[in-house]
Amino acid sequence: WRKNTKAKFRAFMAAAVANTNGDGLNTYLLLGPIGTGAFRNDASEIGYVFRKVLQSPMMGSTGPIRKAFGNIWFVSTGGWKNELFQAILSDLD
Repeated sequence: WRKNTKAKFRAFMAAAVANTNGDGLNTYLLLGPIGTGAFRNDASEIGYVFRKVLQSPMMGSTGPIRKAFGNIWFVSTGGWKNELFQAILSDLD
């Protein structure tokens, strides 16, 4: 499931990059706890898949996908998931 989930995350982030104007400094990427509800995937594992994708290069770039966005926000109605993702993603440069 991790391989498929990583491919899905890369696909929607590629779409977000493709729809970014200019250098992306004023662009927000909103992430949610995809797969942690009905599919019952572990939230921390999903967080680490997001982390891996955000650190990987995309579309011939040598820099990480993360650099394509000025801001990355994680949004969930479950406050504990927000805190978990913040801890997993907080030290991305």
